[in-house]
Amino acid sequence: MSKPISVIIHTLNEEQNIRNCLESVKWADEIIVVDMYSEDKTVEIAHKYTDKILMHDRCRYVEPARQWAIEQAAHEWVLVIDADELVPIKTRNLLRDIADKDMYDVVLIPRVNYLFGHRMEGSRRGADEDRQCRFFKKSLIRYTPKIHSFPQICQDAQVGWLSGQDQALIHFNYIDIEHFIQRLNCYTTIEAETAHSAGRSFHLEKDFSHSMKQIQDIAISEEGLKKDGIYGLGVAVLMAMYHFSTALKLKLIEDYNSTNPGTAIRQRYQDIANEIIKQYSEK
Repeated sequence: MSKPISVIIHTLNEEQNIRNCLESVKWADEIIVVDMYSEDKTVEIAHKYTDKILMHDRCRYVEPARQWAIEQAAHEWVLVIDADELVPIKTRNLLRDIADKDMYDVVLIPRVNYLFGHRMEGSRRGADEDRQCRFFKKSLIRYTPKIHSFPQICQDAQVGWLSGQDQALIHFNYIDIEHFIQRLNCYTTIEAETAHSAGRSFHLEKDFSHSMKQIQDIAISEEGLKKDGIYGLGVAVLMAMYHFSTALKLKLIEDYNSTNPGTAIRQRYQDIANEIIKQYSEK
């Protein structure tokens, strides 16, 4: 008899993705959708596939909800996927086999990433370059609330690595440049605030060098330009922008002693405007 598997999916306004995702995990013994109060038809669609829809306070990123969601699972084996991901049948069969034979305790799964409609072969986003810790015995994993953090794995856990596109998840990542910049704006703010809380300071030379290094690493060293052409180069430039945007946001937080420097800057502009307008009343 197969060992039961719980699938956990986190959602927030994912009506464009959630049906495809759920269709690819109908085989699961339990499907849990953890929704952050979506305002579209996400929950309505999810109800057609599962009654286990749990609500979680809305977060700016998913990690704070990961550990809580895992604790709600009825089964020891858990597969965590995002609404913009799919589980191909070959990958499903392999995961079932791993659980039934107790081959590993934790499995790192490669992802086939699509960016801007292009399947990425390199650029730090090829399948084996982007392995995710998503299939595991829940007692041996702990997620932290830090953004984009890798989960903590119990020291005694047997960790297995899947490899290649035939053993991967499918990930429909950024749709277009607008989508990337929208996410960039959100995530870089969080990362700047986190850096400030940790006591890190803006350093022009280091931050600029680190940002520009993304172009060299992604486009050249990791063969982004060779394997993905203009899309590889584009991702490299966008990631350089991502890192330097984070650094600049940290600088603004420091300069204005606030995690919301925009408010202070607006006030500064208003003070300048008041001085200019005041000149008319002094004539």
